[in-house]
Amino acid sequence: MQVRSSKKRLLASARTEYEKGGARGTLADYEQALNKYWVTYQEYAYQYEFYKKSEEERNEYVSRLRMAYFYWRYAPGVAKAIFRNKTNFLKHFHDYIHRKWIYAPSATYEEFVSMINSFDCIIKPCDGKLGKGVSKVYKDRDRKDDKKLFEDCRKNRMLVEQCIKACDELSAFHPQSLNTIRVVTVANKEKACVFSGVLRTGVGDSVVDNSHAGGVSAQINIKNGIVESDGANTKGERFVCHPDSGIQFVGFKIPNWNQIVESVCMAAQSAGNPITGWDVVINSEGQVEFIEGNYGPDLDMMQARYNRGVKKEIYALIREYWGIELV
Repeated sequence: MQVRSSKKRLLASARTEYEKGGARGTLADYEQALNKYWVTYQEYAYQYEFYKKSEEERNEYVSRLRMAYFYWRYAPGVAKAIFRNKTNFLKHFHDYIHRKWIYAPSATYEEFVSMINSFDCIIKPCDGKLGKGVSKVYKDRDRKDDKKLFEDCRKNRMLVEQCIKACDELSAFHPQSLNTIRVVTVANKEKACVFSGVLRTGVGDSVVDNSHAGGVSAQINIKNGIVESDGANTKGERFVCHPDSGIQFVGFKIPNWNQIVESVCMAAQSAGNPITGWDVVINSEGQVEFIEGNYGPDLDMMQARYNRGVKKEIYALIREYWGIELV
């Protein structure tokens, strides 16, 4: 991983923001923060508001780029293979998958049509991320374009999954999307723990809840499963209540939280990956359902919601579980 080239790219992007006018802080200060703390302009200006913070406060944060370097260097190749490819993930963690799915390039047209005629389906890239390229197909659609849809899905290596119906409590936040819980684990083959939990909700017409696709998320107290922060998005906007449904974030109790913790910790030990971000939901049957996993999860949601960095805590766990000393 070329950190130097990544920094050059981030600095060039930030210069564009300052040239437009209205950017927060100063370019000189951002460049100093980039070189020392590896932060993107979005982290500097919005998510962490570095331009307001002292050097001591800035040093508490761990940036996306710094964590990306850690994952690049230390995540095992076998774990990357499981998590990068969504079909590999679905096969490996089949005990936690309760929905039907097919991989379009491996399916016949008849199997594809049967799937989208039987269920409302989510179609997404097999190796996609950040909620990009995701669409929804309804079983009561106009079916004249099914052949073209099939060919497009095969060409673009799309995964077709039965839409999951979440439990009523989670669905209420934003019925148009599947509102999930991002749970971050730290683990080795012998033990695992939950480091962070975040409730993620969609907004507006979006069918995905991903924060980088405009969703609003809120921090969960991992000891009791109760949401303890207001909602926020990557623009730094904060919400006491969900902007569409009006449901208050703070005080909401995640259904079956203890079951979620037990499931992700067991899965994390089997994966053998240092830090994993699990996207899970409680479905309408009360089961823990895994949506997907990320072998290199961002910690930005957690740090932005708490308005403080977690570098000290995550570095201590990496040292405890893997004997790796980070600075």
